[in-house]
Amino acid sequence: MQAESVRRWCSAGVLVAALCLSACATTRTPPPIQDYATREAVLETALGQIGRPYRYGGGDGNGFDCSGLVQFVYAQSGVELPRTAAQQRDIGMRIPLAYAAPGDLVFFDIGGGDHVGIYVGDGRVVHAPASGQTVTVTSINSAYWRDHFAEAVRILR
Repeated sequence: MQAESVRRWCSAGVLVAALCLSACATTRTPPPIQDYATREAVLETALGQIGRPYRYGGGDGNGFDCSGLVQFVYAQSGVELPRTAAQQRDIGMRIPLAYAAPGDLVFFDIGGGDHVGIYVGDGRVVHAPASGQTVTVTSINSAYWRDHFAEAVRILR
């Protein structure tokens, strides 16, 4: 009788542990990347915007806000994205930053709003930071951006 009780307890413990582990996994390992050509084109276009002025609501070569830059860059490669950072954040697959690949989107929580950039690789992101600044490449590992990092999102497979 005692051995039966121990067996049930152990089985229940294994089940609880498995459920806890699966519940704790908020993101999953992304599928392998397949579309390298589009990623390369996105990156080339994004890096080509460096130095362009920040312009609130901007989405063309005259100036960009963060989501306008992302929408413009992806559109040049034939990928249609919604206009706002919040909408862009919701359409892709959430992935751990450790799995981010060049061309993935990275999001930051800034003052209660979303800020988006395009992951370049090696912990760097190209983005339109703020009024009075220009499109630039920034390290996600700098204190400010690391503290405001929200998540990475994969749009392209």
